[in-house]
Amino acid sequence: MPFLPVSGFQHLYDNIHRMPAIVVPCVEGRTDGASVLAQSMTWGSILPAVWSFMLAARARGLGTVWTTAQGPLEREMAQVLGVPYEEVMLAAFIPLAFTLGTDFQPAPRVPRSQVLHRDRW
Repeated sequence: MPFLPVSGFQHLYDNIHRMPAIVVPCVEGRTDGASVLAQSMTWGSILPAVWSFMLAARARGLGTVWTTAQGPLEREMAQVLGVPYEEVMLAAFIPLAFTLGTDFQPAPRVPRSQVLHRDRW
């Protein structure tokens, strides 16, 4: 079972109403039922762009977190935001706010030996 940061999720859930901004990056096209190639090309275009945005925000003292909170209600969120659901995917749900300090620590990770393979699986 993957690591689920329950306390972080719960904190976000309890405080989402306090976020001064929420960024919902979108990508043209839908990957529902698409081939792996089509999915990788679509996600390969949006992921680097959003990561660059998140790094730029961090350099300016802003905190972000990539969430998939839009997933279960994507169609409804698209309607509220005026996004044409059939043509555009809501890729993420990213709260944006000033941080409460700079004492950041690396997130828990599985041991590298469990995920890194060399020359074969």
